[in-house]
Amino acid sequence: MAKKILIVDDEVLILNGLSKFLSNDRITIKTAATGFDALDEIRSYPYDLCFLDVCLPDISGLDVLKKIKEASPQTKVVIMTAHHVNDDMKKEIEDNAFHFIGKPFDLSQIKTVTELALGRGDSFMERSEAFENASKKGRQFTRKHLARTMEYFAGVFEGGELKLLTLSGDIIDISNGGVGIKTDYNLKPGYMIRFSSDIIPQEVGVVKWCMPVSSDSYRAGIEFMKRA
Repeated sequence: MAKKILIVDDEVLILNGLSKFLSNDRITIKTAATGFDALDEIRSYPYDLCFLDVCLPDISGLDVLKKIKEASPQTKVVIMTAHHVNDDMKKEIEDNAFHFIGKPFDLSQIKTVTELALGRGDSFMERSEAFENASKKGRQFTRKHLARTMEYFAGVFEGGELKLLTLSGDIIDISNGGVGIKTDYNLKPGYMIRFSSDIIPQEVGVVKWCMPVSSDSYRAGIEFMKRA
């Protein structure tokens, strides 16, 4: 039996892009551009998975999340947003959503989360770890584990401005191709990272993925930029 996925977002490019990316002969895709349209779909069909944006034109995505859990508790919901998520929102997401993905996202994130959602149900933290493990497949470099805190600098957009933040994180593993860190800042894919530690083999990297592991900490994979 084909799995059913609902994609809810007011951005046409995301609706079309995710529909094409996820569609195959084993998955049926439907889209909705508003929260109320999404709820009509959920009440009409037994969806297996829903990708749900937080910022919708008619109703908050978190309100939609609550109503989905009431109307269709078997539907797993993946929350998506490009905006800041405060502590109260994080708690709601952890309590009610299957997972969370920050925008802009990498399609490999979507693929991994979809496979996890349609194939297993684990705890929020176990899914984060599974996501990290899945993202390691196919690496060109073997990583070694470390446990050391380091300072790093991140170029981020806040309030419409590009800012250079001084942050700190714990190194999880490292190779000549990249580094995995645990940090309290929600790094977005595409953020530029500069390292000052002498244990990092290259000075500059780019965030490839970042996933929450608790209400105030994240795991991020950073790929070193190749030198010219």
